[in-house]
Amino acid sequence: MSDIVVDSCVMAKWVLPEVDSKQAVLLYNDVVGWGKQAVVLDVGIVETANAVWKKEHRGLIPAEEARRLVMDLLAIPVSIHPANKFLTNALNIAVKYDRSVYDALFVALADDLQLTGVTADEPLWKAVNKDFPNIVLLRDWGR
Repeated sequence: MSDIVVDSCVMAKWVLPEVDSKQAVLLYNDVVGWGKQAVVLDVGIVETANAVWKKEHRGLIPAEEARRLVMDLLAIPVSIHPANKFLTNALNIAVKYDRSVYDALFVALADDLQLTGVTADEPLWKAVNKDFPNIVLLRDWGR
């Protein structure tokens, strides 16, 4: 097995209790157990921190917990890649599949590295899966 690219939807599940959080942690533990790395975009970490902030902003978690969760996120060993390297390909993907550049960056990273990409974003998966079969849904991990 090789390294696995994960998107911010999956990363958020590493630190926030959400549907499929256990599956996201299992994915991470599998990858590390194989001696491989979870590969993420630098902006994916920012997107995940923003998801934590949204929980705090909506009054679902206290500010101190949000701070702790972001620190927990930053402590997770991952291989971080700069998004700007993939912007041209990401824009092409975004335009072709009518997805945000943020989502397309994840696909572009997995495509460029020729790795499996795992997302919890079903609309993204449905849009790109025919042309990018290396993008899989988190819920299907380990099946």
